[in-house]
Amino acid sequence: MPHSLTEFIAEKTFSVTEYLDLVNELLGPLKVSVEGEITDLKILPQWVFFSLKDAECGSLLRCGLHTGVYRKLGVNIEEGMQVKVNGYGKLAPKTGNFGFWVSTIEPIGAGALKRAYELLLKKLEEEGLFARKRALPEFISHIGVISSRNGVVLQDLRNNLLPLGIRIDFVHAGVEGAGSATEILRGIEHFKNTKDKPDVLVLIRGGGSLESLQGFNNEAVVRALFASPIPVLVGIGHDVDVPITTFVADVSVSTPTAVAHIINKSWAPLTEDVPKFMRSITNHFLQRVTAVEHKAEMALQGMRLAVARLLGRFAQYEEMLARGRQNILSALKNIQIEIDIKIKQVYTVYSHNLQTLKRSVDDCERLLVVADPERVLARGYGLVYSSKGTLVRSVDDVTIGEKVTTRLSDGTFSSEVTKKKY
Repeated sequence: MPHSLTEFIAEKTFSVTEYLDLVNELLGPLKVSVEGEITDLKILPQWVFFSLKDAECGSLLRCGLHTGVYRKLGVNIEEGMQVKVNGYGKLAPKTGNFGFWVSTIEPIGAGALKRAYELLLKKLEEEGLFARKRALPEFISHIGVISSRNGVVLQDLRNNLLPLGIRIDFVHAGVEGAGSATEILRGIEHFKNTKDKPDVLVLIRGGGSLESLQGFNNEAVVRALFASPIPVLVGIGHDVDVPITTFVADVSVSTPTAVAHIINKSWAPLTEDVPKFMRSITNHFLQRVTAVEHKAEMALQGMRLAVARLLGRFAQYEEMLARGRQNILSALKNIQIEIDIKIKQVYTVYSHNLQTLKRSVDDCERLLVVADPERVLARGYGLVYSSKGTLVRSVDDVTIGEKVTTRLSDGTFSSEVTKKKY
């Protein structure tokens, strides 16, 4: 039995325009992927044109895409590169020529990936995107993390952060292959536009090959990181070629653990310098007390010798003894006065330093109180946990009918998910 479309076509006579429109309407939904070697590449202000050549028989497929789409793909191509493109076929209305309209381009094979990496690296370096390095703020208390929820990198980061009440806002993104670029870009855009911006934007994943790290060698991702108003800290492992996102980052390391150490280091004025300052004050005080005690001991020893000499000659020099006694008493008084003055000076310096230290500790204590997540709960916010005990960050983390627990500042209560709205 003939198909209704076939019958319609058989019974109708089309104009040229109608027929071309019909063919394009049929070809449009047929999204396919095609592999081949790039030839006849032309990058124009508005359009990018090239042909895909079949290595076995030499067949050519003419391809095109808008320059804006090409730039968003974040992949640099050149003639001779082996690629896989995705798109659909189309007939040009004016000429009837057939072409393939490209929506995605992905280099295939180690050689093509390596060459695309080298082209982008050279291009961005010449533009100066790797020269700017912003300093990370002190006392980092809020970080925005982009990574995969699958794996151990996020847990490694949490386990190595000091217990300083650091807030972690997490956005899940796939980190494997070329398709991860879209999700990474979405995470960067989220933190760029959020009202409560983190102190540092953190991008992490474990080690991987050049193929698995394509999302981190994507031009659009690199430019988005460069345009980020938030300082960028990147921790990405790699086999041989360093991911290009590492070069554009303000600070880069190779592991999530090293990222945690960088964040911990921002608290060094509190965790390291204050104890050093306290030890310095104590040592200085003890040195001054020891010096005064030594001087007093020397003075007393001299006094004892003088008294001994006077006592030995007492019989002959009674009058001298009387005068000497007066001199000794006077000397003792002066020594006591000097000792009192020294002790007061030491006590004054110690009190001043102690007050300075107390003010520093009070300032740090206020910073810790401000960063305390319990204060956020006290202002009316709550934390929702799924039936698995994990923190709910998205409506996709729960299912209809699931029991959830909400934590408030003064306790918790349970509820059931009856409806989800996006």
